[in-house]
Amino acid sequence: MLGFFKTYKTQVFTHVLMLAGVAIGAYYFLSADSSAAAGFTARSKTRPLPAFPALDQDANQFEIQTALIRNARECFPVHIREQAKIGIMYLYCSDDAFEADAHGVDITANFTVPEGIARRYNFWRRVYSLWSKDQYVLHVANYPEVVLEVFDIARIAPEMSGIEQERFTRGLAKAQRAEYRKLLLALHAHRNRPVTDLTPAMQRIARAMRHIPDQQKYLKAATGLRVQRGQREFIAKGLTVGPKYLPYIEQEFEAQGIYPEIARLAYIESSFNLLARSKVGASGVFQIMPETGRQYLIMTDGVDERNDPIKASRAAAKLLRYNFQTLGSWPLAITAYNHGAGGLKKAIRATGRRDLIYLVNNYSSKSFQFASSNFYAGFLGLLATLKESDRIFPEVEKVEPLKFNSVRLQAYTNIATIKKRYNLSTDDIAVFNPDMTRAFIRSNGTLPRGYVIKVPAREKSSVAMLTGHQ
Repeated sequence: MLGFFKTYKTQVFTHVLMLAGVAIGAYYFLSADSSAAAGFTARSKTRPLPAFPALDQDANQFEIQTALIRNARECFPVHIREQAKIGIMYLYCSDDAFEADAHGVDITANFTVPEGIARRYNFWRRVYSLWSKDQYVLHVANYPEVVLEVFDIARIAPEMSGIEQERFTRGLAKAQRAEYRKLLLALHAHRNRPVTDLTPAMQRIARAMRHIPDQQKYLKAATGLRVQRGQREFIAKGLTVGPKYLPYIEQEFEAQGIYPEIARLAYIESSFNLLARSKVGASGVFQIMPETGRQYLIMTDGVDERNDPIKASRAAAKLLRYNFQTLGSWPLAITAYNHGAGGLKKAIRATGRRDLIYLVNNYSSKSFQFASSNFYAGFLGLLATLKESDRIFPEVEKVEPLKFNSVRLQAYTNIATIKKRYNLSTDDIAVFNPDMTRAFIRSNGTLPRGYVIKVPAREKSSVAMLTGHQ
């Protein structure tokens, strides 16, 4: 499947740093020889703290700028400085906002955010609603909500091509990851010191991670730093297309016993990009794989129903229904849309638990990594974003659902016959039937019996079943 985790790799950069220095640190701090580890910790209390001049200066600036906004109820980015046209921001959370991020909330009647993934949910909610495509969030893979910094390239982005932007941000991220890795390892070495004894930069990160009880949290964080690109424009663009199809998709989902909200998976998979294709063969707004498509849809030369959002919803709904029947809950079923039901069954066997929250926080495998463990939290974050889309995306104009009539072909029928019968142009057919290629339409290709063609809703007399060539 495409998904905002896997296919848009130019938008999401994952960098896991398994370096020799971490292994050496692990020798000291995770050693089975408790006396040696205790001795090392004791020595760390008297060792001088390492210097991080630039990060310490930024942390002091952050404190100055947030001194008067202590009671903010929502976390928000604070601009710290600009260097070579690149803006550096930190995420500020007051104590109240920080605490609120840990609480479960009701999004719809059918979907509630569990407390066990509430912080992850809020991270993804901000990815979709707050951070733009020019903003890159450096954060911790194991604890996604721990945002180290955000760098904004909006001022220089117009001067670069897409490839140049990718190279530039990769280089920038590499340098910043290296610096924060050193800081996190220093925090691990001095983890038993009072927070007030640490440097300003160390204090800032310690406060951001104060909710995590694991004594090895800084070491784990140092081994998994990643950069997440903001998705606000990605979702906004989807809102110019999705409403054309969603009412019909929801009808299909409800007909198959699936909550209509789950239809919003199309935003995660492609944000209703009708041309979405993946390197592994998935296609359409729901990123249906070929083997799934062939079970439920028509796939021939020139026609691929996976690329019609309404028709593809039938296959997506059947797959989701299978996942639910196999795994027993919608959180697991939705996660399986990304990870596969087989992979989830393997996780359940390994842990003896059918609780997704437990799996997210305690299970990992070669395949169950960041993408899979965050898929459901991301879905909930998206759902909350779309619920308030009018407020979050005021610039997006309202889009009305497509109005069309459906005609089921009773025999093989060529495009020329359909054009003549319904007075349609190539553009008319292409707009209402995105499962057909334009080359197929222009060449007057032949559609198979049983194919359902959509024609613009004009007058009742235009609705009739075609019986074959004319």
